[in-house]
Amino acid sequence: MSILKPLTLACAALLPTTVFADWSGGYAGLNFGTTTGDLDFFDTDVAQELDDGTTVGVFAGYQVQSGAFVYGGEVAIFNTSDAFVTGFSESEISEPMFDFKARGGYTIDDVLLYGLLGMSSGIYTNLPDDEWDVSGLNYGIGAEYIIGDKFVVGAEYLVRDLEGDNPDGGGQTVQIDFDTLSFRASYKF
Repeated sequence: MSILKPLTLACAALLPTTVFADWSGGYAGLNFGTTTGDLDFFDTDVAQELDDGTTVGVFAGYQVQSGAFVYGGEVAIFNTSDAFVTGFSESEISEPMFDFKARGGYTIDDVLLYGLLGMSSGIYTNLPDDEWDVSGLNYGIGAEYIIGDKFVVGAEYLVRDLEGDNPDGGGQTVQIDFDTLSFRASYKF
């Protein structure tokens, strides 16, 4: 029996131990991205595209880690530019927009791969004085890399399926597919 204990300890020392980066806790950061999308009007069936634009914003969130699994929530606010309806410089996705997202993912060494699901809201301006509140589901994927213990960089692709009613009545609605590819940098608390 005495020979088994040293042999067991020697075998355990040879097995690799998995060490995960610590993703738990609060974080806040900045993002910059590109946007694309299209919109459809109903009860005046018209389909239009949005010009490609840019976005800049801030975000904050909190995560919990259990082994290699990481989950949490995030809030983001961002401004868009050039998100005009193609051919109509007075019709655009106005600013600011808000995202509320649940995140869940898996860490491999210093990389976190994750999925997103949540809600978004914003304003669609249809001609100068016609503002429509739009909101709906968001979903996407992302990847982040931790540098040291506190700094994180990454990329995220988010799809927003937004819908709103004409504030003037008449039953007209708009559905907007507003997609963003963002590059992110954040600091962990």
